[in-house]
Amino acid sequence: MRARTLLLLAAGGFAFVPISARAQASVRPFDRLDVGLYGAATFSDDRFDSYWDAHPAGAIDFVTPFYVGRASLLIRVGVDDAIAGQATSGFTSVFGALGWRVGRSLEEHLRADVGLHVGLTEWIFDSEDDSAVRYELELGTEAGVRLAYEFAHRWHAVAEASYQLTFTYERIEQGYLSIGLARSFGAPGWIRSVLD
Repeated sequence: MRARTLLLLAAGGFAFVPISARAQASVRPFDRLDVGLYGAATFSDDRFDSYWDAHPAGAIDFVTPFYVGRASLLIRVGVDDAIAGQATSGFTSVFGALGWRVGRSLEEHLRADVGLHVGLTEWIFDSEDDSAVRYELELGTEAGVRLAYEFAHRWHAVAEASYQLTFTYERIEQGYLSIGLARSFGAPGWIRSVLD
């Protein structure tokens, strides 16, 4: 609870830090696409942990400059094993969401962003019992704080802390600590003409 409060306060305070006019002028909407691959450690509330054992998750995201900030598409996949005698089956979770980020350069090669994603979480349960629920689809939202360091031309090392809420009958809260790499690509002209 304390970590979640600190993360949300940091995100809320950072969102009002203006990006310099020079940085805004140098970026056109949809002029590039950043593709990132990440591994993520998962942290859950005690109630969730007593039923399932979460393995590290994997994620991919696609980020492009938008008119204000940056638009993104996030897909994260995780596997949770049932704890013997507690849960009926394990499951694979897939979180797909659209998001928006704002941020600024802290130094020449270091950028910080805060962002919000809204999407759907699908759980695919392992149970082979015909009477058991096999699939469940729920609304989810996630807030995060991210640092990206450009260590080579078009390559970034990324670290992010995020907090996700899934709105089931009893709300599920999970935190993620993600690290990975992102690569920037110039967007083809036809994509810019369609989206611009």
